[in-house]
Amino acid sequence: MRIVSRFLYCCLLLFFLSDAAHGGVAEELSVFEENGKVGLKDDQGKVLIPAKYDALGWSDGRFSVIDQAIGYKLNGRWGLISITNHTLTKNEYEEILPGDGSVLIARKQVQPNVLRVATGCLNTAGKEIISFQYDGLRLASLRAIVFSKSGNTYKYGLLSLDNRTVIPQQYQSIYPIGSLRFAVENFDDKIAIFTETGRQLTGFTIDRMAPFTKNYATIYQNGMQGVIDRDGQIKVPPRYRGIAILEDGTIKAREADEWQFLNGQNKLTQKVQADALYPVAPNRLKVMQGGMLQLTDLSLKPLSPQQYNTIAPFQHGKALVKVQNKYGLINLSGRTLIQPTHDSLVLVLTHHRALAGQRQGSRYSWTLIDTTGTRLSSKSYDNIDHFDGTYFMVRARGYAGTMDLAGREVVPCTYDSVLQTKDNLLVVKFRGQYGIINQREEWLVTPRASKLFLLGHDRYIEQTPRTRFLKSLDGNVIYFTENPLTYFPDYILELLPSGTLWKIDMNGRIADRRVFPTEALEKIYEESEGLRAIRKNGKYGFIDDLGRLRIANRYEGVKQFSETLAPAMIRGHWGFINHDDQIAIQPVYDEVSGFQNGFALVKQKGFTGIVDKTGRLLLPARYEDITVLPTRNLLIRSNGLVGLADNTGKILIQPKYQQLEDTGKGFAVVEREGTYGVITLQGISTVPMMYDTIVYDPFNNVFLALKKSPWQNLTVN
Repeated sequence: MRIVSRFLYCCLLLFFLSDAAHGGVAEELSVFEENGKVGLKDDQGKVLIPAKYDALGWSDGRFSVIDQAIGYKLNGRWGLISITNHTLTKNEYEEILPGDGSVLIARKQVQPNVLRVATGCLNTAGKEIISFQYDGLRLASLRAIVFSKSGNTYKYGLLSLDNRTVIPQQYQSIYPIGSLRFAVENFDDKIAIFTETGRQLTGFTIDRMAPFTKNYATIYQNGMQGVIDRDGQIKVPPRYRGIAILEDGTIKAREADEWQFLNGQNKLTQKVQADALYPVAPNRLKVMQGGMLQLTDLSLKPLSPQQYNTIAPFQHGKALVKVQNKYGLINLSGRTLIQPTHDSLVLVLTHHRALAGQRQGSRYSWTLIDTTGTRLSSKSYDNIDHFDGTYFMVRARGYAGTMDLAGREVVPCTYDSVLQTKDNLLVVKFRGQYGIINQREEWLVTPRASKLFLLGHDRYIEQTPRTRFLKSLDGNVIYFTENPLTYFPDYILELLPSGTLWKIDMNGRIADRRVFPTEALEKIYEESEGLRAIRKNGKYGFIDDLGRLRIANRYEGVKQFSETLAPAMIRGHWGFINHDDQIAIQPVYDEVSGFQNGFALVKQKGFTGIVDKTGRLLLPARYEDITVLPTRNLLIRSNGLVGLADNTGKILIQPKYQQLEDTGKGFAVVEREGTYGVITLQGISTVPMMYDTIVYDPFNNVFLALKKSPWQNLTVN
């Protein structure tokens, strides 16, 4: 009990200290509710603020008192009130949030007839200290970084907390890089260092920079790194590939890493310097320099001057790119198809379309564009998804509709949801009920409580809690049943309690009766090679397409047929049977896979091997793991090391490496104790094991071998 009490005391003390550090007294106060409204009491139960507000605290859900003031919510808007019940501001704010010290960040509608919400700052007395004319702001080092939209871009500036301009609002970005220092980025993507008073310490020559550590910061210029001090003086020229500033002030640097382009016979074709290389296509590489990526040819010649934070894998010759959390699209020529100006981008490349999202607070606004960046949809939507091959499902103001590939809203957003589209018909939910409409919004099936499912251009299923009806669009009942149904484009399968399976055509006629064994089956599995596995009385067998029992249910377990054999379990062990219910491979294994390419994996006593279709062990079960590679060779693992075998069981490379990559071209990249090399599939070394990594480029059949540069200590003047 004493330990628990001490724990609770420590928790309360930490809570008190945390709140006190923010000027709060929340540990002495409590919110109470009365008639659906809330108020505030002290620790003696005395009412400080009567219960007449929707909420007390801050608009992000936090509760604290700052300088005897707290936020209140009434009629959907926020205001400021003292804990002595003195109203400090009207309830005219969309949000009020704690900032630094006694500064509060607030947002309010500034033009009555225009839905524009602007951001500013208040003090805890409710006085406006930064005017409400900005799209957003954040506080740093007793300054306010403000930004406003101008055209399609945001412009940033810096203010003091008494609303004076410190840095004019004309830059692409401003962010703190340490106490009393700010990085200011212009629209040429270059950075200069400013003080908190607005004094410029450097020119706009820096590509990127890190925050200051021990009065020094790493800067990036033209893919190289150097060091600058707080006064803007270059202490280490930007000619290194890597800079590390340690906590004790020590500065380490290393030269650029060298990559060698080698063929399988270790012939050197070229040397280049780069942080990292990634093959992406014939004669194309992603090259990382100074933490940024460029698309280049094999000689590392950039295809465009643009650098990216991310280049996604290419699909159909196009790739998503990201620049400072904005997304765009490029092609393999390096040409920018969609400028990186979007907060989110989803590609529908098979139809040369993309969904562009712009963040608005915590939500996104979506538009349809083509792969040249041209906007197609005239409206913006809360969501665009589920392209069915003809239409997109769209949602605006909480309601659903459809849009075509040209961006035209075919079905207006007036429905609860669009559940299914088929043959220009739509199943929709409208005011909580289900109906079917055409693209002209004509009701073909009027709204009702029962769920609906389209089967074709003139047939649908109506499902009540007990019965399923097959109906025509003119409302005629064609067929009905209480039995389970499985739907196909031209027919329905009905499973009767007796185990009989009826095939029902679209006119309600029983087109086929497939009679299963007389007793009801417990489960029917997917078809394979004309047979379906079944479970009956806890045992497994197979039936044919007509429901006839072809392999008696006498096995403890079965798997699908593949290459004419199916795994079957007898007395707790697995073997294989054929279509005639004959044992083809004796049940002596703990686990087995299906056959593929003439062999199957088998496991005995925790070890893995492979067998052929006659049951002959091609590889004995003595390996920890066997993986079938895309090259159809087998990666074998023994004693934690890997080697290679072919699919006949012939050992190509003994398991003696930590890693092995089969290139499929007669060579393998291998790694042992952190060094990489290349060997033939006969185990002959061609590229010596002396590299820090080797990347195989399958597009150009070349090995990219890396030798890392060592770190060295630098002396700073």
